[in-house]
Amino acid sequence: MSFQTAVEDAPAPVNGAYRSGLQALEGRHRSLVTCEATRRLTGSIFLDSVLAQDPNHANQPRWDYGLGYMPENGAEQAVWVEVHTATTREATPVLDKLQWLKNWLNSNADQLLRMTNEGDKKFRFVWIASGRVNIPPHTPQAKKLAMSKIGKVRRKLSLP
Repeated sequence: MSFQTAVEDAPAPVNGAYRSGLQALEGRHRSLVTCEATRRLTGSIFLDSVLAQDPNHANQPRWDYGLGYMPENGAEQAVWVEVHTATTREATPVLDKLQWLKNWLNSNADQLLRMTNEGDKKFRFVWIASGRVNIPPHTPQAKKLAMSKIGKVRRKLSLP
């Protein structure tokens, strides 16, 4: 199944949010995601924006973006990207967003969940710092991140 089809199979209003390439990303965020072969970035959704008006999700800690990525050898996968301030103070809110995303995928988007789970673990859930990173490795927040599926905070996402 393609990322586009998986998005279209999701409930409204997400089912109408698919854009080709990185078009769904805000302009200021597009440069934070690169790929060796841009055609491998098949599509995107601005999940946060599309669900901000949905009464069921308006006050929830929503994740920013979903991307369709076709690795050189393998099936297309879903990659989830959050662009957020990267400080110890912001680690818990981002982890809350990750939990919200996992719950949303599990309850609403079976195909996107499958494409996420079957994808490369390094790229399932990515936190990109919107500025400098200030989460020292000895802090409880850094340890929580290490145990989460996010791992380390990145300055940009460079897909092979």
